[in-house]
Amino acid sequence: MMSARMLVTGAKGWIGRHVAFEAGKAGHSVTALDMPPAAAGAWADYRVADIQNDSVLALAGDVAVRGARAIIHCAGYAHRPRETPEEVARFDAINRQGTARVLELARRAGIPRVVYLSSIAFYDWSSGAEMGEEDALATPTAYAKSKLDGEMLCRESGLDWRVARLGTVFGAGDRANFSKLAGAMAKRRFVVPGAGTARKSVLPVTLAAELLVDLALRDDVPERLVNLALPEAPTLGEICGAFSQACGFPAAPRVPLPILRAAAFAGDMIDRVKPGFPLTSVNVRKLTQSTVVKTERMQRVWPNRQWPTFAEALAPAAEYYRSL
Repeated sequence: MMSARMLVTGAKGWIGRHVAFEAGKAGHSVTALDMPPAAAGAWADYRVADIQNDSVLALAGDVAVRGARAIIHCAGYAHRPRETPEEVARFDAINRQGTARVLELARRAGIPRVVYLSSIAFYDWSSGAEMGEEDALATPTAYAKSKLDGEMLCRESGLDWRVARLGTVFGAGDRANFSKLAGAMAKRRFVVPGAGTARKSVLPVTLAAELLVDLALRDDVPERLVNLALPEAPTLGEICGAFSQACGFPAAPRVPLPILRAAAFAGDMIDRVKPGFPLTSVNVRKLTQSTVVKTERMQRVWPNRQWPTFAEALAPAAEYYRSL
């Protein structure tokens, strides 16, 4: 494949940094867009860009931007446990309004294609069923609504769009769900609720970056809206077992659900006084709810790829998780 120039928004962020690195490693020219200060690295040409205001549109005439092959839109504001009015406004400003500005930048700069990093947060998980790309959606949080709004702007943009709904991402640099799990397991502060049978769709960050770059470069893909996750959806018990084996963490004990729910009820009281208390009814519900997406479309887009298991994909990041 010939070398191409692409833009990566949110290139200082965890996933954006991996995407920009992957594109540069593959020999492509990368223009990295993000807030200051920045050190995008030798593999990228950095530009200061704040998608929260119209100043980002001034980049349309920049020689490092104009006429690029594609934009991979990684910039976003991630879910927060407590959605204050300020957080809600920021979700909208970045995930919806910011996406609208990125799309306008693409139009003005003559960039034909946009790849949008979407979320599985707005699937309706209440049935416990695996969710496909055309299944029922819900917006239980302001974050989920803002990500869905951004996705729909892309799909209705008139550009050559591709939308990737990512499962729970993990790997080196993780500061989200699995980093918290690893830290708690290392300190013997994590328990598996009940039998730990809830399944989770997961995706290593290095694989996410590789697939996103490929989506940006391919002129013809059989699916433009696609879930990205490992075909294997491990149970919570299997996830904890893989962390124990890869990182040498103590095995997480299993606690019967009635006992854990009673403790979580007490934790709810503590959380009201001390926000951030880990054992709450909300957290127990998340751990016991399966969040699995169907990956048939993904496998049609990449029919010849060999997909790793969760344990295989976790192994290269074991040292990172041990260091937390």
